[in-house]
Amino acid sequence: MKKVLFIAYLYPPIFNSGTRRSLEFANHLPDSGWAPIVLTVENPAPKHCDPTLLDEVRPGTRIERVPFWSEWAANKLAAAFALLFDRKRMAERLEWRLKRLWQVPDECALWWPLAVRRAEEIYRKEGFDVIYATGWPWTSFLIAAAVSRRTGRPYVLDYRDFWKPAGVEWDRPTWVQRWLNPWLEKNVIRKAAAVVSVTHSFVRELSNSTGRTSNMICITNGFDPDDFPQVPPPDTNTQELVRVVYTGVWRPGYGPDDLYLAVKHLKDKAPQGLERLRVTVAGFPPGRAKEYGLEQFVEELGPVPHAQAINLMAQASVLYLPVSKGLYEQTSLPGKLFEYLGSGRPILASALPDSEVAVTLDGVGGARCVAPGDIQALASVLETLCGGQDSGLFSPRLPDEVARYTRSSLTRKLASVLDSAVHRRDLEATPSISDGAR
Repeated sequence: MKKVLFIAYLYPPIFNSGTRRSLEFANHLPDSGWAPIVLTVENPAPKHCDPTLLDEVRPGTRIERVPFWSEWAANKLAAAFALLFDRKRMAERLEWRLKRLWQVPDECALWWPLAVRRAEEIYRKEGFDVIYATGWPWTSFLIAAAVSRRTGRPYVLDYRDFWKPAGVEWDRPTWVQRWLNPWLEKNVIRKAAAVVSVTHSFVRELSNSTGRTSNMICITNGFDPDDFPQVPPPDTNTQELVRVVYTGVWRPGYGPDDLYLAVKHLKDKAPQGLERLRVTVAGFPPGRAKEYGLEQFVEELGPVPHAQAINLMAQASVLYLPVSKGLYEQTSLPGKLFEYLGSGRPILASALPDSEVAVTLDGVGGARCVAPGDIQALASVLETLCGGQDSGLFSPRLPDEVARYTRSSLTRKLASVLDSAVHRRDLEATPSISDGAR
């Protein structure tokens, strides 16, 4: 079986939306003839981890865990002065300070030295055919480029997000990053065998910002049908509760703000119309419902394991989907969209009419979109659901279109990209007849 060095900082047990893409690709690649050697971080912060995710890793997957250089160096120094200072406390303080010394292209920059060294060791011992790296963090891309230079193996980059600032609150690069990152990105993307991204809009933006036009491929996120039980269609019995579910984070510019405001609007307008409404949210610390005065209607579960989130989706009457503000509002496809599709439940989205989200949902059916910030329209949909007048509210779901987004189908597409990268390298390395004659 061909081998791919699979560089994925976000990998179990790290709990993050980006983890799911890496986990599923690595799990399904062996079915397409590729054995991944997963290169990921060692000792991630416990607050960012969900140990149950490790149960979802395919048995037999080769995982190489590498610490930050700052952690390695801090432990070495602390050991040298163990007789004078508390070793653990000294290591923690040194690690934090060393990590802040260099954060270009991002805060994971000091993962680079030991990750590159481990990759070289793997190549010397057993070899691999191609390198795959997924970002964020963008340090993964620099690792891929460095390993490629030292081994001669081609590399493929997978953009889950934009490297350049995307006009969102959580993406605030330092002045040094703003200065150096554009040059780093153009250099690393220019030498890649192929570039993958999660939407067609991302591909166009990358092409425009970096000048690269060839071997740019869209492979969206997806879902695994095995994660979902067979669920009945939503119950339209007017005596039953209308359960609206949201799973995900809440941060500036992204979250269920509009949903909370719509429920509050209905509460202030006619609270008796909300007798059937129950909103369940998971993925962020509880407390927002109290701020909005909605404890009666909104249940906040906080962060939950992935399996529980899947179960919440399956039990919903309707799933709510927001989209990040800024550049992502037009170009992104949240990973949860595809899991929502896998659940079989109707989707109510706050999305621009011509955005990637709206176009995708229009193609698969079973959804309804309202404009972001249009609280009145969102409240109207909720009111219709509570009144049992939801016939025709959501278009029919198209199973053949949904099937395009299964993880196995998408991973076959990635395997084809890896095959092509190796084939092109082999062609370039093989002397032509004319070369032999000379």
